[in-house]
Order: sequence, then C-alpha cells, then structure tokens
Amino acid sequence: MVPVALGAAGMAAVGGMAVGVRYAPDYPGGHWATVATRMPTGSPVYVKPECTLTLGNAFESATGSAPVPMGAGGPIPPGFTPVRAVRCGVYGDSSSQTATQSEVRDPGVLKAMVDAYRTTHVREHVNGLQICPAIAELDPIVALVDAHGVAIVPGAPRAVCDFIVPAVISATRDAVWTVTESVTVHG
Repeated sequence: MVPVALGAAGMAAVGGMAVGVRYAPDYPGGHWATVATRMPTGSPVYVKPECTLTLGNAFESATGSAPVPMGAGGPIPPGFTPVRAVRCGVYGDSSSQTATQSEVRDPGVLKAMVDAYRTTHVREHVNGLQICPAIAELDPIVALVDAHGVAIVPGAPRAVCDFIVPAVISATRDAVWTVTESVTVHG
C-alpha cells in the first residue's frame, strides 16, 4: 500500500496543492531503521513569555516588538528547564474573534516536551529509494518558559523527508492545555 499525502496545512504552507507518497510500514521491499534526525541549528529564539492577545495573536521577540517568524526556533539550550509551556491561538468567525493564551504546567508533560524536542534518532520506514511528499510542515509555535521568566520558542528536530519527529507532534498536541487568558473582539 502506498498512501497519498494531501495535507491542508501543507498546501497552505506552500501555497498550492501538493501530492506525494510516503511508504506505509507494510510496504514490501522496505524496512524499519533507526535514523538520525536533523536538529535545528539556529540560535535560540527568545520571546516575551505571553501572547499578544490581539488579532493575529502571536509571541513577540524579547528584544523588540516583531512577531516571531514561523519555523525560526533553535535548539533548547543545555540546562534550560521550563516550568510552563505557552501557546497562542485565534478562533472565530465573521462576527468575532477570540485570542487565547493556553498553558501547561505539569512537570511530567514539560519533561516529555523537552525530551521530544531533543530527539536525536527516530524509527522510520526506509528503503533504497525514498520518495518524499512535496509538502512543508511548520514547527509548532510553543514557548517554553523557565523559573526566571526566560521564554524560548524551540525548533523541532526533523526526520526522513524533513518531517517533524512524531514525538514533538504528540507532545505538543496531546498535552492538556489550559486557557489562562482570552480576549474577544466583535466586529
């Protein structure tokens, strides 16, 4: 079986329709292997530890007011220990929009997030010819905040086909996020 990859997020990220294939685990002729991930190489991106709570809700740079560009995160610095994770969201329709700030403070969940962002190897189904979909995956925009109020947006490690490692997707998606602030604008 060869699945076809069509992703709305991927299509939006590249501005058009993207079709590709990635081998399913039961595909004959391939096998599972542990492969090294590509770690983010940029500098850590420091942000203010709260969302703007405006339309287009985002994190602002700690050194200025510019929003943090998508996918700009670097690795988590050695010794950095978060006490909370923060993410920004915008929801609404044609009559109103709500900007939210959600947080996770559970130490076990935060440890799982940090471990996921530090994943150096991942199990992948590989074969001699790797065919990758023509889609782009954007890093989750999550700020990790330490006990001193220092906040960073980490970059995710990537595996074969430049996909975000599954551990990062699971750790950020499956965490129980609590809305701590919200602002609704009626328009």
